[in-house]
Amino acid sequence: MSTKLGDMAARASDRRRLGERDVRVAILEAARRRFLRFGPRKTTMEEIAREARLSRATVYAHFRNKEDVYAKLLEADAEAFIREAKKIIASRQDAAEKLRAMVELTRVTYTRNHVMRQAVTGDGEMCLEPVARAFTRAQEKRIIGLLRRVLAEGVAEGSFRRIDPDRVAYLMFHLGSFLVERETSGLADYPFEQIIGVMDDVFGRGIARAGRSATRGRTRQW
Repeated sequence: MSTKLGDMAARASDRRRLGERDVRVAILEAARRRFLRFGPRKTTMEEIAREARLSRATVYAHFRNKEDVYAKLLEADAEAFIREAKKIIASRQDAAEKLRAMVELTRVTYTRNHVMRQAVTGDGEMCLEPVARAFTRAQEKRIIGLLRRVLAEGVAEGSFRRIDPDRVAYLMFHLGSFLVERETSGLADYPFEQIIGVMDDVFGRGIARAGRSATRGRTRQW
């Protein structure tokens, strides 16, 4: 009984100090720091609590276990990425420009966000593989869905010829993901902008509507 009362007092103290939402953010960011330094496999809930300067009881009040913390961190980062991608789709750019902007967003995100990159690349030492696999598959479906929307928009506006948006989106996602992975892991054989320019040109000529120029004074962007 005394332990339970102590846990309740600790949680109440943490909430007063930070606020409910900030407590959750503090836990996730503390977990990010631990995961990046030591990997999620070697990180415990107690270490996350210490890193966040919160009680162990508070951490467990928000997350079931370490796997739950890891999954929620990836979900939060994925949501931030999807929000930015949706802004691109809602912009007044043409479909080709939107596709190129999404590639750039992906490159920047995975260059800066090492937790997401390690999950997507399946780094066994720096991710929890079952959680990472589920996250990667879900993220793949969402991004392909967004690409499909842009491709369908391009067909409707007349900038792309009649193509199968599902298959083209699938191909673009996997080819783009491979190039981004090579770039962010330091294994690229060519400068990213250069190889993306080639990809732009190949896709641009391949899906551009007949009679439309595949370039506008520079390499066409898909």
